[in-house]
Amino acid sequence: MTLRRMLTTSAAGLVALTVLAEAPASLAGTDVHAPPPSSRPGSPAVSPVPAAPPVPSGASRRPERPVIRSVRVRPKSPVARPRGAVRLVVEVVAKGASGKDGVTLRLEPARRRATAKRPAVRKHSAAGKRRAARKRPVAGKRHGMAGRSLPARAGVGEGGVRVPAPGAAGRWEMWRFGPPVGLTRWYPSGRWRVVATARNARGARSTASSSFLFKKATVLTGVRVTPVRKRPWLARVSGTLMRVDPAGRFDYWSFPGQRVTLRFRSHRGKTWRTVAEARTNREGRFSRRVRRAHGVWRAIYPGTPHYASSATISRQMSRK
Repeated sequence: MTLRRMLTTSAAGLVALTVLAEAPASLAGTDVHAPPPSSRPGSPAVSPVPAAPPVPSGASRRPERPVIRSVRVRPKSPVARPRGAVRLVVEVVAKGASGKDGVTLRLEPARRRATAKRPAVRKHSAAGKRRAARKRPVAGKRHGMAGRSLPARAGVGEGGVRVPAPGAAGRWEMWRFGPPVGLTRWYPSGRWRVVATARNARGARSTASSSFLFKKATVLTGVRVTPVRKRPWLARVSGTLMRVDPAGRFDYWSFPGQRVTLRFRSHRGKTWRTVAEARTNREGRFSRRVRRAHGVWRAIYPGTPHYASSATISRQMSRK
């Protein structure tokens, strides 16, 4: 039994040596650079991962633009008096502006919306032409520099001062401008616009704008509180509302068709309450009856986008 097992084990070892010796001979004719089994016909397809495109070394980048954070105008609502001019101060907080004229400024009246024009009616008869000439409004003359924009070009030495922006970290800077020409009564009232432009050394620029209301002054004159005859429980509040003369012939002129608010406060009270409203006539005068009470009155004009508000001091009942 022992001899038979030894013969069987020797035979199995000779067979294994024969198989290992024949294996390199079978691989001698194969191609070393053959594609992997996954790319051979009949094998499952595997999608290759695309490679990232190369980034050119001389690729140009977009230049960085300067940034304008705020445009502030002081005073917020300038008011023109009959004489003198209102000096404005414009402060622009920007970052990235460079050069002497890194930030420039333009100050001008805001554009109004175009209104639809009425179609012209032809008049063939002589009488119709004369009637049309009488109804045609007469164009007023322009006084001073009405309608022009202020020459507010900015730059160091030309009204602009470059200082660090207060309370701002980083590269923020404040450009402070003082236009050499102030706003007078000859400039058009209403909404004005301030346009600031920032530039850097590469030529990139950015623009920001802000608006404010420019108004003409008004004044309440001759305001009195008098008792009404034969009606002791009533009082009369009267006065005149005037505005800066639009024609420029006088300092102030009557302001017709405006609403004036009448307020009352008792002697022991601290708050004012509205008791009535009055409207001015052609001459700018107003008059309104109110219930008589122990206290003081005052008249207030609320104003419009073109004319400033005004108010009187406390008025007591007169003896007349």
